[in-house]
This record gives sequence, C-alpha cells and structure tokens, in this order.
Amino acid sequence: MLTLYRSNRAELLAQLLATQLRLEPPGPFEPVQVIVNTWPTSRWLGEQIALGNGAGIAANLRFPFPSARLRQLVGELLSEAEPEQPPPAAGADPWRAQNLVWPVLELLPELLEQPEAAPLQQWLQRRRQPPQQLDLPLWQLARAIADALDDYGLYRPALVEAWLQGRDLDAAGAPLEAPWRWQPPLLRALAARLGELPFGLRARRLIAALQGGWRPAQPPPGPLRLFGLSSLAPVQVELLQALSAVLPVELYLLTPCRDLWQRRGAAGPGDPLGADWLLEVPGLEARFGRLGAEFQQLLEGSGEHQLGQWREGDLFLDAAQVARSQGRDPSLLEQLQQRLAGGQGDGGAGDGPLRWQAGDSSLEFHACPGRLRQLQVVRDRILQLLAADPTLEPRDILVMTPQVEAFAPLVGAVFGDSDATGVALPWRLTDRSQQSEAGISQGLLALLQLGGQRLTASALEPLLGCGPLLSAQGIDPGDAGALTALLQRAGFRWGLDGADRGDDGTHSLSWAIDRLVLGLVLPELPGLAPADTAPLAMEGSLEQQSRWLALLRQLLRSLRWLGRRRTPSAWVPGLRRLLIELFGDGGAAAWELQSIHAALADWAAVAGASPLQLAAPVVAEVLGERLSEASGRFGHRSGALTISALEPMRAIPHRVVVLMGLDAGQFPRQRPRPGFHLLEQRRQLGDPNTGDQDRYVLLESLLSARQHLLISWSCRDERTGEPLEACTPVRQWLEWLGARLPAGLPLRQHAAHPLERSNFLPQPPWPASSCDQRLLQARQQLERQLGHPEQPVRGLAFSTTAAAPQAADPQPEPWPELVAWLEAPQRQWLERLQLRPQEWDNPVLDLDPLELQERQRAALLREQLPGAEAATPPDWALLSRGRGLLPPQAAGELERRGLEQRWESLQQCLQQLGPQELRPAAWGDLSAELPWHGQQLVLLHTARPRTAQRLQLWGELLLACAAGQGPDGAVLVGRDGPRFRVLEQLQAPSAAEAEPLLEQLRAWGQGHRHHCWPLPPQTGWAFASGEWAKPGQGRGWSLAETAWEGGHQQGAERSDAVQALCFGADLPLSALLNPERQALALALHTPLLQRRTELKR
Repeated sequence: MLTLYRSNRAELLAQLLATQLRLEPPGPFEPVQVIVNTWPTSRWLGEQIALGNGAGIAANLRFPFPSARLRQLVGELLSEAEPEQPPPAAGADPWRAQNLVWPVLELLPELLEQPEAAPLQQWLQRRRQPPQQLDLPLWQLARAIADALDDYGLYRPALVEAWLQGRDLDAAGAPLEAPWRWQPPLLRALAARLGELPFGLRARRLIAALQGGWRPAQPPPGPLRLFGLSSLAPVQVELLQALSAVLPVELYLLTPCRDLWQRRGAAGPGDPLGADWLLEVPGLEARFGRLGAEFQQLLEGSGEHQLGQWREGDLFLDAAQVARSQGRDPSLLEQLQQRLAGGQGDGGAGDGPLRWQAGDSSLEFHACPGRLRQLQVVRDRILQLLAADPTLEPRDILVMTPQVEAFAPLVGAVFGDSDATGVALPWRLTDRSQQSEAGISQGLLALLQLGGQRLTASALEPLLGCGPLLSAQGIDPGDAGALTALLQRAGFRWGLDGADRGDDGTHSLSWAIDRLVLGLVLPELPGLAPADTAPLAMEGSLEQQSRWLALLRQLLRSLRWLGRRRTPSAWVPGLRRLLIELFGDGGAAAWELQSIHAALADWAAVAGASPLQLAAPVVAEVLGERLSEASGRFGHRSGALTISALEPMRAIPHRVVVLMGLDAGQFPRQRPRPGFHLLEQRRQLGDPNTGDQDRYVLLESLLSARQHLLISWSCRDERTGEPLEACTPVRQWLEWLGARLPAGLPLRQHAAHPLERSNFLPQPPWPASSCDQRLLQARQQLERQLGHPEQPVRGLAFSTTAAAPQAADPQPEPWPELVAWLEAPQRQWLERLQLRPQEWDNPVLDLDPLELQERQRAALLREQLPGAEAATPPDWALLSRGRGLLPPQAAGELERRGLEQRWESLQQCLQQLGPQELRPAAWGDLSAELPWHGQQLVLLHTARPRTAQRLQLWGELLLACAAGQGPDGAVLVGRDGPRFRVLEQLQAPSAAEAEPLLEQLRAWGQGHRHHCWPLPPQTGWAFASGEWAKPGQGRGWSLAETAWEGGHQQGAERSDAVQALCFGADLPLSALLNPERQALALALHTPLLQRRTELKR
C-alpha cells in the first residue's frame, strides 16, 4: 500500500509519524529508517519523534537519503528476482558522476578513434597535451560528460536502455543528431567496463518484474517512509508505486494545498507544466510551486505503475481560522497560508481581501544597500523581535541565503559584535565546506592549487596564513604577515627556482630562502654574494629564525613535489606523507585530518587503477568535491540562531524565518548545462531545474514561518551605488501583494549610510531601523559637530588629550630627539602613541622591477656616501650583486649608467666644496658631530630636499654657532634632475642670535612630546615662504593650499597617511591654518628664511 499524507504543516506530519511509531513500535533492535533529503531535516525530525513518544527519547533512528536507500532496496530485490545476473558491487555507486568520471577519462582515447567522436577530437586537438596527462580543462570536460550520463541514468532511463540496445535515438525517439552521436558508444563502453547498469535501468527491471507478478519470498522490512521530500525523479516515483505491492510505502508530503497540480488545462497528465500553468493558476502557488506541482502530478498521475493500494490523508491547518479562534485578527502571513491551504491563492468566493494592519510584522520586505547593511538590518530587526516577545529565543530563528559564501566573512563582524548592540546573540553559520574555513583542508587545497602553476608572492601569501600549518611548525599564526614581509624583503616575486625563470633564479622562492640561510652565517656586505646570492639578516631569536626557515624550505620541497604529474595510486600515499610533514597531528584541527584521509581512501578505491597522470590542480578539484559532501551536516538545531544556505526541503518550522540576499542575478540560481547535455533539448515531467527548486523554497519558507517571515536583498551596488532590483520571484510577490493590499506594501527601503539620521528614528508603522549603540553614539557626535559648522571633522591631533609623561618613559638623547622632531614632528608623536599608520602599507609584489624607484636610487647612493671622496667610483653591478635590486639585462645596464652619472655629479659637487671633516659641537646638553667642508656646514641629501632637510640643516647650523665654532654658513646639496648641486645657502647667525633660536626649537620639541605639533611640515613651510616673499598678498595662503590639497603635478599632503591620521584627510585648509597656526608657521620658519638663499641653475 502507498499512503500519501499531505499537510501544510511539517510538525503535523512529524506528530503523525511519531504517533504511528508509538502505536506500532518496532522491535527493540529493529532500526527505524525514514528517508529525508537534507541533514537539517533529519536533526529536526529526530527531535520531533523523541518528543512524540512520551519519554522524550528516540534511538536507533536512521535517516538515509533517497538515492542510497532506494539503490539498496533495488539491489536486494533484484538479486532475488534475477539470480542469474551478477549482483551490483558493494560500496559507492559507480554510475555517480564523481565516480564515473574516471572510467570516462580512461575510455576517451578509444572513443576518439571512432568517427562519431569528431567534435571531441577537434576540442582535444586544440588542447595540445599528451592523452595520458590529465590537466584541469580535460578534467572539467570529463566531469561534464559524467554529469550528463549520470542524469541520463536517473531521468532518461528509457533513452539509456535504447542506447544499450544499439539504437542511437534521442529522448523523443528520433535518430540522434550527428554532434551528439559520440555519447551512445561511450555509454555502451562504460556499461561493459563497469559490469553494472545505472540505477534507473535496474529500477525499471525491478518494476517490470513486479508488474509481471514476481514477489520476493521474504518481503523487505517496512514500512518505507519518506518525509519532507519535494521532488523525486520519475523513475524513483514509479519504483515507490511498484514497491507498494510488497511493502507499505508512506510519504509525508509538505505542500501548500491539496490539489496543486490538478489546476491546469487539458494537457496530458504526463506532460510538464508549461506557460498555461501561470495563466490558469495565477496565485503564489503558480509563481513558485511548479516543482511541487509536478511532484504531485507524478505521484497521483496515471497510476500505471501503482501495484499496491493507494490511500490519501490530509492534515491541513487553517492558520487564519486558528487566529480567529484565539480572539485575534489573523496576520498577513497567516492569511497567505490560509489562502494557499484553501486553494484560493487569488481570493475566491467567501474569501475576503487581504488585510495588513499597523503593527503587523508577520511579513516584511527589506531593500538594503549592500550586503553589510543587509546583515546589519537583519540583525537589528531580529533583536527588535526578540525584545518584543520574551518567549522568542535564538533557536527559534532561521536565516537562509543563497549567497552563504559571500555573506560568511561579514557575519562574524555583524552578528558577533555584541558591544555594538549590547546583546550577546548566539549564532551558528552552517553549510560551509571544509575548504571554505581557514583550516587544514583549505591549506592543503591551496597548496595543491599552486602545484605546477606559476608561483607568485601573492598566491603564496594565503598559504603562509594557514593557522594549522604555522602551529604545526611551532610558529605563532600571528607571524603570518611577518613571513610574507620577510620574503618580500628578501626579493621573492615569482617562480620556485631558476628552472621556472629561464635559468635565472633571482627573485625566485629558492633564491630568497638561500639569502635568508646565508644571512645566518655571513654579514650583509655590499658585493658579498656567493653564487649571486647576497646574505640577508633576519630579525628575532635564532630559534624563531630556524623555524621560519624550516617552514619555507618544507614548502619549497612540497611545491616541487606537487609540480610533477603522477597517477592517483601515487598521489594518495604521497599526500598522506605530505599531511604529516606539514600539519603533524593537526592539533586543534585534527578532526579535519580524518575527513581528508577518508576522502583520499574513497578516491583511491574509485580511481586507484587509473593510469592517468594528474596535475596537482586536478587533485585539488577532486579532493575539494569530496570534502564538500559533508557541507551542511552539522550546526543545525544547536540552540543558537542558525544561518544557512537556502536549499530546497530545508525550511523546517521556525517562529522566525529570514530569507536574505535574494538579489537579481543571484536568485533563482542558474546552473547551465553543457550544450551536449540532452536534458537541455526537451524538457520532460520531473526534470531537475534549479530555478524551479529555488522558487519552491519561497513557498516552503512561507509554510514554515510561524510568526515572522523577513525577506531582504541588496538594492544598491556596493561599489558604484547604482540601484539594483530584487530577484524576479520577489518582484512578482510584491506585485501580487500590491494588487491586493490597498493600504500599501510591507516594504521598507533602508538608507544607504549606517549613520543616516532616519536609521535611529521610528517611521510608523516601522520601528527604528538600527539597534547599533555604537553607530548611534557616532551619529550623536556628528549631530553635535553639524550644529557647530566652524568645527569640522578633525583628525587625531584635535581629539586626543595630551598624555601625561610617565616616570618609566625612556629619556632619549637630546640632540637625536630634536633632529627627529625637526624632520617629522607628527610621526614622532604617533610613534610615542605606538601608532604607525604606514605599517601595513606594503603591497605584496609579484612582478620583477623594470626600473629602480627614486627612493631606491637615493638609498644606493646614500650607502656609498662614506666613500664619496674616493678616486675609484663604486661598481654598482658588484655592489647590488645577489640582492635583486637592479633590473635584469638591458634595463639593469641603463640603471647602472644612470647611477654612475649621478655619482660623478655628486663627486664634482663635493670636490668644489672641499674635503669633509666631522667636528664635535656641544651646547648645553646638546652635542653632535657635524659635517664640515672647509668653513661651512654641508648637508648632503641624495634625493630632492624638502622641509625636513632644511630644518635639519638649520638646527645643525644653530648648534655650531651656539657652540662658538663660527661657521661661515651652511649649504644644502641635493639632486636637481639627473645631477647634484648646491641648492640652498644659509647665512650663519652670531652665537648670541643662535642660542635663543636653538632654545626655542628645543622648547617646541619638548613641549610637543605628548601632543601633536599642529603644523604639517610642507604646508607650514609653503605658507611661511610665500608670506616671506610677498607679505600680505595672499601668496602664502595660495602656496599652502596647493601643498595641503594638491595641485598640478604635486601631491596633497593631507593624503599622506601620517598627516591624514593626525589632521583628517578631509580637513579644509581654513580649519587647519587658523591665525594662531599661521603665526606659529612664521615663528618657526622666518629666522631660517631671513638667512636662506636659493641658488638657481
């Protein structure tokens, strides 16, 4: 007997099942099997059965998936019905796509010799790879073929049967077209190779045997129970109908209404639902319910294969009537559920119009600008619902999204930020495969993806950030960034070694590691470069250095091993060894190793005999697929709020259901099939369609929400701000509701900016959009500032209270401290606060330099300044040897000649100034050795001098004068284009003039140790120099504005990271350079400007 129980409430079906198990309990050792299609359903159903038996305990429950359980049943019964046929092999189904792909790959060379395979031959000829070498494109082709053949076996068994009989027909019975005639020979070869028929054919043979009167001597244990399924393949439905002759079959079907499929035109019962379905059934069930309608059509259609008795039982709940019986008006959600249950999706006789009243939050649509705002809106709305209903708990809330991977990085930042809302909201994120989490699986797959590919520094960076890998090597996972920075400093850009780079190992990973190893035993001396590899010293203890080098050398060996192709039988033991070498026992992530080893064992069982030579990226694809099979198995029903993927047959009852990320282009999801897939040519009843599945999820969610259903999507592009639409099903739903709700739609458009004032104010009938206390405080601060327009948004220098000096603070040397303040006063202040704004401003570089940067040229010249008076010029090629500084070949020669020209110009300039001498100078507690050339001080800068160099030279001149050394003056030497020359001269003040000026500089420096110097260097100099040149004519303001905000071929000082942090990148000059600071700029620079002479060419 086949019994069909239908209901619009999953808990009613679960109570019915639990009651039957209580009234007719199985034996104490007899397992109870209930076929389900998702892991969450099994968890929830197990709970419901336990609650329904009175004791609150349920044991020995099994929840197999349909394909596995039905294949087992067919195998058991068919072996008895056809004893002469060989039984199917135990273990995995060889006709499943992930297992079938290996024999497909092995048979492709034979197939290509046949004339029917001309289309494949043309594609493979363009591939230009030996037939035994399996690369990623060939793997993807074979996998697509295996997917197609797997679908044929389940959804076109009659077609497969015809092909095995030698009749090359299409699904309509016509001769197969020429481009697809290679598929029947391949299928016949696979059947011969595997020695077993696909499940669909074996099921049809069992059905034929049962229709012919055969019955098993001992009926299989029953009943066969199926719970919560919304679709099955036609052959599976036929099998259930035939099996009802030998064992009870019970289907517990969640459906919005009783006769979903029967409301259609005169089309045949075996035809799929077409466009007339929407025209004749214009309600929500037509827009979203085609998947369930076709499933019911298969179940209740012709009855051709129904061998046992048929019985139906309906358990439909009228939610609106229940609300009225409780003395309240039904909510909009309950009204929709009632209309679906009554089969009056568009209203009918005796059914009044929909009503949406103020305060009804049962159905809400939220248009949110971007994913982050969407998460914030959903979190805050959930918190409001929890606050409004003390009985509501986090476990009663389910959030589903079709973009779980896109939302995953943001979920923790929003739902885990309890400080922002003042509420600790427990949550669990499920349905992420192991390779999506930062663990061993992700590290192994990332390593495999790099094998045999062009290795770059940016591609290696994520692998160096793998926490279990670093922990297994005794390295703090927090050192990941330092490891990448070290390799960048060592010069690694791309390539494993010289073999990858045309025999030039410079900038390869092997060369960079060799530099670090040499740095342990050799000093860093220019020109010292054994085998063209210059030593590079590492920071840290010797133990840390040895661990870092051990990891890098292990990765180098592993990548070399992964770069070679090998057969699956060689890959599996090699990967097991690699796991031990890299991850050890796994530590806290040891549980991942079990699943990885299980995946390797499964792969070895299926493909161990394959002679194909696989590249590492193909192995990554294979293992990634097998590791993702357990996705979604854990995390549901944990007692916390659940965030999961939006999948069919998963919307189990929750008091609050949230559908998030229903963006146009993202939902319904489309999984296009290749052009040779015959299911694309002619649709038949029961064919899988991802769009129909996603649409049906909306109906399932509508049925499963008990109090609130929230739907959200991104209404603006996060990068461009352009308007975006909701997905088509949501737009159809809103259009349908708009025609039936005269009072308006339950739709809310949220502001783009989280600090928008409207977010914190109720907009009846809606409450305030935001519950974020931190954002509210920021908005209140902004309101206070907006109330005082003369006080614009400012940087850290204007908002940080001066720190009181601590007794434990180290006292620096007075002169170096003063020089550091003169050169960069804001940076010095930030360093005292332990803030380094440019600390992470180090992008990972992948390309070899084609030329030196000006900073690098200046650094190379600066290194040789102690020998600037030597007669022999530096050998730049020798000095940079093994360091990877100069570009290769001709570009390097050009740079060498440029450096020679600059050095020659520098020498000529210094010769004109006379020999250099360092003379000590002291005044008070200020003491330093100052560089003299003849009777004047000289400051040599190997780049273009700026304010920092001017002030440094001015400070040195004042010290020399105050010390009574009586210099004639000071000169500033710097680069002017490709040559060096004296750019500026300073007249020497008398000792009596120098002392108060030097004391003033020192007082300023000490006075601003604990709060910021309020003048950006370049802007202050520009203002002072302009006012000095043309007092009172506005030139100083004009130059300062150009310096601060930028101008033609001149960068803006406010965009500098240090100045932006101190003053704010958006601070206008009018707020920065007030009269007080103008006076300060003049006080600092005027004494220097009075004695400064700028020398022209």
